[in-house]
Amino acid sequence: MAERAHPEDPGFKPRLWGFWQNRYRRNLFRRYKFCSRYVKDKIVLDIPCGVGWGTSLLKMAKKLYGIDISKEAVQYGVQHYKNITFAMGNMNNIPFSDNSMDAIICLEGFEHVDKETGLKFLSEAKRVCRSEGILILTCPILNEKGESSGNPYHIKEYEYSELVEILKQHFQIDFLKIFKGPDGREVKTVCKIVK
Repeated sequence: MAERAHPEDPGFKPRLWGFWQNRYRRNLFRRYKFCSRYVKDKIVLDIPCGVGWGTSLLKMAKKLYGIDISKEAVQYGVQHYKNITFAMGNMNNIPFSDNSMDAIICLEGFEHVDKETGLKFLSEAKRVCRSEGILILTCPILNEKGESSGNPYHIKEYEYSELVEILKQHFQIDFLKIFKGPDGREVKTVCKIVK
């Protein structure tokens, strides 16, 4: 998924030959549709949320929060999505109190940080989420040959087994699936917070 996509981005506009021809737009909507089934009546944090376009698709949530490190992305979100509370922040220091969220969503963000920051994020997600809360995560993984997606903005793409082992150290994995994303293999997972 392109970084910090927004509806006015020419690369995300519907094509003349059909709305679903744009693979990045199609995958943005698919990812958030997947999340929607898990967030009904829940207090949800989307991190990193980018400009909040995807976050705004979570219509059944009780309350939506979005965090991004980009001041411009947060400003865009505040101007365009009034049903979301935005904050500046990063993945290794989530600016919310302990046990304040029912669900944390991290779609296409985990690969944008190094391993140390990723591990800190998982600890922070566990701290911020209530017991029995969930983490929904999607991220690219290395292909069968050990090659990355080639996206220059990705700092760390994991082997499948390494990612699973890291998640198991922090959460109970309730759902885990490898799927073909727009640029290669990806994982989507739903993990339960157990405290």
